[in-house]
Formats: sequence, C-alpha cells, structure tokens
Amino acid sequence: MKSILHVVSLVLPLVAAAQDPNLVFNPGFEKLLPNAPAKPCSYIQNGESFDKSVANWTTYRTMTPDLIDWKSDAYGECFFPKPHSGERAVGIITYHPRYDTGRYTDFHELIRGQLRMPLVYGKKYRIEMYVSLSNATGLHHLQTIYGEKRDIRPTAAGNLGVLFVYNKNTYPDVDSKPQFLVTEPIVTAEGEWRLISGTFTADREHSYFFIGNFLKDEDTPTTLENPRQIDSFNIATTNHADKIKRVAYYLIDDIRIVPADAPVPKPDISTALKTKKNYTFQNVNFRTGEWDLLPPALPELDGLATFLKENPKVKVEIGGHTDDVGNDDDNQLLSQNRAESVANYLIFKGILPERLTYKGYGESQPIAPNTSAAGRLQNRRVECKVL
Repeated sequence: MKSILHVVSLVLPLVAAAQDPNLVFNPGFEKLLPNAPAKPCSYIQNGESFDKSVANWTTYRTMTPDLIDWKSDAYGECFFPKPHSGERAVGIITYHPRYDTGRYTDFHELIRGQLRMPLVYGKKYRIEMYVSLSNATGLHHLQTIYGEKRDIRPTAAGNLGVLFVYNKNTYPDVDSKPQFLVTEPIVTAEGEWRLISGTFTADREHSYFFIGNFLKDEDTPTTLENPRQIDSFNIATTNHADKIKRVAYYLIDDIRIVPADAPVPKPDISTALKTKKNYTFQNVNFRTGEWDLLPPALPELDGLATFLKENPKVKVEIGGHTDDVGNDDDNQLLSQNRAESVANYLIFKGILPERLTYKGYGESQPIAPNTSAAGRLQNRRVECKVL
C-alpha cells in the first residue's frame, strides 16, 4: 500500500514583472529578436542562428540548441512536444558520447543566459526550471543526421547542471564545476514536465550562467542497459555508420533564479488548466492505504469546482498515481479509489457527473525514477487534465 500522495506543481504562474524577483532575462524563451531566422517546428541548423533568434540567450562553438517554437500545422503534425508554458522552450542534447561519433569529445549542447543583476557574493539563491525528456525528439533528431536505419538509442541522463560565470567572455572547460547539479537521470513521460530545483550560495558576483551537462559522458548516469559494452563495441567498430548512437534530449523552460528568501509563488489551477491543460494537486493527500479526502485538500478542490463552473463546456479527467512500492493490483485499486473520491467531491459541489472522468493509473506513469525516496514522492500524485 502507498503512503501519502505527494504532489508537485507542474505549472508556475506568471507574476507581474515588477513583483517578480526572478533574475533571469527571458526565462521562458518567449521573446525573440527582430528578424529571428528560426522557424516554427524546425531544428536550429547552427549556433549563429540560435544567437540571432532568442533574446538574452546564446550558445557557442559548434553547438546547435533548438528553439522549440511550437506551432502545429493544419494537421497538428509538429514533432516537438509542447512547451511547459507559452509557445516556446529550448531543446538541448546532454548526452551523446564521443565513442558514438568519432569525435575527440562528447557532444553536448549548452545555452547561456543573462541575469538582470549580478549575484551577491555569499548570498543564497534558489534555482528552478522545468525539464522534459523527449526520447522521440532525440531519436528523430539523430535520424535526420545518421539515417533512419541506424541503431539509435535514446536515454535519460543525469549531470544536468547550471554553471555561473563572471563575465560574457568566460566559457566552461573540462574542469568546470557547476554550482547546481542534478546527478541522477531525469526521467519524464513523453510530453510531461518535471520541476527541478535547489539552492546554492554565490561564490562570486556572477552575471551569466550556462545550462547543460559539463561532465564527461563516461561519468554521466543513464537509463541505458550495459553502456560500457556499447562503448567497447563502438571503439572496436571502424565504420562510423555502424556505431551505436546514444542520445539524451531535454526540453528546458521557465527558469527561475531568485534569492532563497524570496516568497514562493502559489500555483493557480485556472491558469494551469487554461495554458498547460493539466494540473498536479499540491494538497490532495491521503492517509496510508485510504482514500477519504482530508481537510487541507478542500480549498484546492473548491478552486477546481469554481473553474469548472466558470467554464461550463470543459470536461476533465482526474487521475491517481502511485510509486512502485507494493502490489501492482493494490496500487491500481488505491489510485482508482482516490481519483473517484476527488470526482465525488466535485459532484457534491455541483459539477455534472458527465463532465468528469476518473481513472487510476497505479504505478504505470512515473514522472521520476522510483529508485529514491524523492523520486517516489513525486510519483505519488493526483492530477487533473482537460479532455
């Protein structure tokens, strides 16, 4: 049986610029430069094109991070996943070993952002960003380079970090140590977004920062099976085309760097469901093995009821999720009962039953690895999505 459902907001609301302590210029990549050469739903072909497209963001060397300018055509066939919010995000390769490419170094893509004001030495800051693993995009990207018949293996990868630098002409090197680092592989379902966050203390008055993988791929954890055997195979294979190609491709969006003592903005159900079309409850928790709603859940559920009354044509699904601890059948039933409890409360508040669907997913849709307590906490959740 499962312990209390833990919830993580998938949507960070917009805050008025004058009140927002966020130090990052253009944190959601929405602002473009005049005459930006990047086109909707297409890969960036060179770093110069990226630098001329996104305001306050650049890359360097031969890197080609992608501006995810998500706009579907008449048939809705844009291959990029939707951004976390707005119309744009950035996609980067964080794992593509040198053994796969014949290069002297691993191929990683970095993006460089600018701060509104320098960090204060010795001051503690909080960093947050939304990250989405897209194996489908990583596979499609490498197929456009190497061909559709090649052995390409997308994977989740760790060592996603943020490196702060003092001035614009400072670049990472092999000895760079990011001030913020997520060592374990970041796993999400296709199209899902995960909030990663942490704190750091400024070691200098930095004005710029890089996001990406600054470590070697041989030191980067992945979810691949037998990566060392793949290394050996690729080293022994002389024909470049026959080498196994591995790649981790992540979308990045809505980056925040704020003083650690800054107030944390509260998620808004209405904004989330209107923009992202889904919402993960923060306070819909349950006692172990039970599905009766607890008092802290009611204000949040009342907010959902209000949204549904203000938008009478909207239909939603309530989904319950668990981690992988315990019996599969028990997890399925528990998540189903908890989702039904939420739906019943909404009916009690006057929402027509035909506007509500509830479903238990058990442990089938994790948004984080179940290998740690923190990951299991993220997986124990109740979500609402617009149908």
